[in-house]
Amino acid sequence: MKGNALNVMFFILKNKLLKNGEAPVVLRVTINGQRDEIRIQRSIPVELWDNAKMRSKGRGRSSAELNMYLETLRDRIYVIHRNSVYDGERLTPKKILDILYAREGRHLVLKAMKECIDGWAASPGDLHPATLARYNRCHGLVETVIRDVYNKEDVAFSELDRKFITAFERYLKETRGLARNTVAKYLECFRKVLKVAQQKGWMEHGKFLEELGQLCVKEETYSSFLDWDELRTVMETDMPAGRLERVKDVFVFCALTGLSYQGISTLCPSHLFRDDEGTLWICRTRAEGAEVGDSCTSRVPLLKLAMVLLEKYRGWNPMNPEGPCFPVPSVQKMNEYLKEVSVLCRIYHPDGPQYVRCDSHPGQPDSQRTRRGNAWLFFRLYVAPLYAGSGEEFPKGMKRIYTKYDKK
Repeated sequence: MKGNALNVMFFILKNKLLKNGEAPVVLRVTINGQRDEIRIQRSIPVELWDNAKMRSKGRGRSSAELNMYLETLRDRIYVIHRNSVYDGERLTPKKILDILYAREGRHLVLKAMKECIDGWAASPGDLHPATLARYNRCHGLVETVIRDVYNKEDVAFSELDRKFITAFERYLKETRGLARNTVAKYLECFRKVLKVAQQKGWMEHGKFLEELGQLCVKEETYSSFLDWDELRTVMETDMPAGRLERVKDVFVFCALTGLSYQGISTLCPSHLFRDDEGTLWICRTRAEGAEVGDSCTSRVPLLKLAMVLLEKYRGWNPMNPEGPCFPVPSVQKMNEYLKEVSVLCRIYHPDGPQYVRCDSHPGQPDSQRTRRGNAWLFFRLYVAPLYAGSGEEFPKGMKRIYTKYDKK
């Protein structure tokens, strides 16, 4: 049928050799002058390619396998085209390639995401475990939306459109009820996978990436903090024995050390050491970003009250004496119980008491939001008043930090 004239050809990119020195093989489909092409993820030494016959002229096993694969692709394309003619459907070259690779199970979104995640997990040091966990959660979220939007188990990258991006964002916000910055994190995870697909030639250049990038912008947020009087109130208020007492103790220890939830929940005896002057310190490596290599060593001196809390929970888990120093619940339960603590302490912050985090204090100028500035701010707001009231001497290391940055 002249209105559906089909031509299939294979050629190599001689000017775009791969790292192994071979030329990538490209499939081109043409219908009535309209054409589309794609790399088939196969390569061949330039000298072995027969341009006239569109196949390898080598006699080895790899050449035989390549030629068989090329014939298989050609046959499948003609079958797809013939079926569309019988059904009265006019397929474009792009649609034929979409159907071809969708049937082969290649270049599919969920499959590619899983392969990316597995690859990152198999390369220690590429991504932090928490970041890998976020990518796995993102995979599950994308899977749910694909089923809702396309009613399929998986789709090819070329099938994605703005409708899907909008549906994904709406699902995260409305169905899952996630905050804007959390939504932005998951969209950024998905955007990174799309970038990989783009680099491999599985989707059009720049498709959705710019639009998706705009949705990944996070809002600047400021955590609410307890002032010194409120923190003292928490420390001095008795809690019922059990979960609230444990949560209060964990919170107070965080306030006295500047540890985050992740820091306190993973604090182990191996992170503690005593210097020549007898001061007990927490010394550990903490990640500063998504990349494992982006980290620093944190050293925090312990006040007497912090040491009392450590001693209180020593041996709380006899089955794992070298495990976490404190019985820390999940972050969801921790926040839930902290709200109960705030009620008993009659502290009515909008969000309840928050973990004392010195890196986002609302009163701190942007110019002081540095790693050293954070240490100074935390020390001035929370540690220095305790020392001033107790008559203890500053540990020398922290005294130098306090003296240096308090002058600024």
